[in-house]
Amino acid sequence: MDDGTGNDDHPHADIRNGDAFLAAVFHAVAGGPAWDKTVLIINFDEWGGFFEHVAPPRVTAPNHVDSDEVTGRVLLGFRVPTVVVSPFTRNTAGTPEVNHTVFDHTSVLKLIEWRWGVPPLTARDASPLIGNFATALNFSAPNASVPTVPLPRPVLAAPCFENIVGLLTPSKPPAGTSAPKNRTPWAVLSAWSGMNEWRRQLKFPAVR
Repeated sequence: MDDGTGNDDHPHADIRNGDAFLAAVFHAVAGGPAWDKTVLIINFDEWGGFFEHVAPPRVTAPNHVDSDEVTGRVLLGFRVPTVVVSPFTRNTAGTPEVNHTVFDHTSVLKLIEWRWGVPPLTARDASPLIGNFATALNFSAPNASVPTVPLPRPVLAAPCFENIVGLLTPSKPPAGTSAPKNRTPWAVLSAWSGMNEWRRQLKFPAVR
């Protein structure tokens, strides 16, 4: 849980700080001497809990420990944003803005393996069901000019909580306002999950 001052786009972070961080990374990379042969891949580890209307497909299982494996295939997770920034992805006829290939996080591995001729690490990145980010690159018409991207300044905000660990010392409400009845908002969620775990154990007792 973020205290509101981070730049990782987790709650309760200000997304403007995340944008400022990504912009700073882009300008640092694009301003470097190797920009003309660079591919910068920006992706996220999960989808953030937002509603998703596209059902994930089944692809080759990377191992045999997934509980949802059916005939060697498992479900992918929900879609996550991914941006491939490079002189080889400048929205020419050969590199459209949106690529509709099914990629996952191992597509980064596939690109590395393809580029340096190394064998795949798992059955997932060896599978043809997952795309290679190399297919999003246009090697015939690279454009090494640096696109115009704003460089916003981070937002300097006060932390949401005085003590983020356990929320043990919440700040006092301003004068003239009433204090919330529950000073530990996560306690309700914790109690709810604990209660449901208790119910689950009653319904499904441990096998002896």
